[in-house]
Amino acid sequence: MTDKNVWAFLIHLGSNMWAKKGTTWGRNIHREDFCYKETMFCDKEVWRKVTDFLPSCGINTLVIDIGEGLVLDSHPEIAVPGAWTKDELRSELERIRALGMTPIPKYNFSCRHNAWMGEWAYKVGQPEYYDFCSDIINEVVDLFDTPELFHLGYEEEIATDEHMINVCRSPKKKIEDANFLYDVLRKRGVRPWVWLDIHAIDTWDEFEKVTPKDIVISTWHYGTIHDTGDITKVHKEAYYMKELDDRGYTQIPTSSTWAWHCNSKDTMNFCKQYCTNGTVMGHMTASWMLTTPSRLYALYNDAYNFYWARKDIYGF
Repeated sequence: MTDKNVWAFLIHLGSNMWAKKGTTWGRNIHREDFCYKETMFCDKEVWRKVTDFLPSCGINTLVIDIGEGLVLDSHPEIAVPGAWTKDELRSELERIRALGMTPIPKYNFSCRHNAWMGEWAYKVGQPEYYDFCSDIINEVVDLFDTPELFHLGYEEEIATDEHMINVCRSPKKKIEDANFLYDVLRKRGVRPWVWLDIHAIDTWDEFEKVTPKDIVISTWHYGTIHDTGDITKVHKEAYYMKELDDRGYTQIPTSSTWAWHCNSKDTMNFCKQYCTNGTVMGHMTASWMLTTPSRLYALYNDAYNFYWARKDIYGF
């Protein structure tokens, strides 16, 4: 690994990735973050402070979770009051590049994280839904000047939380819809990026049959990874990093301070030891803290932990 690899930080422009409109998030401690927001929640001053800070932590890629936080020409109806205009975001993209970071767009197309779609979240599988998705992707690809990657999200789509799920697809339908989005991006010369659990993993042979090798995959185990000397006893979601490496899937493992402050160090250490086939394109950290004053130091902390993990494991 070198400083030329992807060293990414996930930041939120939009906030409606969880509880759908008209419901509240069940975990009271996080309700401010994850309940539905009727107006823009991203604080511009916090955004500026965090993005200014990131280069000092070796971050060279900024993954922007856009959601309802941008007024699109094709679908202005999904934006909330106070959402950024395209000119505002375009100006920020120029500033981010000037800071030495590459901006990457992210929209989450999982039915468990698509509250940002508004009423479109209830039209999954209908013909107009595919036009909607294609419109958004193409417009944002243009806005970001044809980025190398586009993160499509796609995790945790299981019908267990009524306040989060709008429509839940069958595994087969979910795969069909993912392939549609992949093709939209391929036509634009942009590489799709998804979370690992886009597909239920029954066997790895089945996973390989439905998962193309040209996409980028991110695992996300945020707990501890104990090196016991027996890799088979490592937490299965962490072990998936080696499974992906063995099968030749390009990956950007994702760590976080969400559950364990040394998770980035554990993740990088695991990859350095066991992912030896050159599949690790880089690493990302995701605090899952929204861009608000009350979360400013949590965002700093996540980036700084990521920085020190990299120094400890990779030496730079």
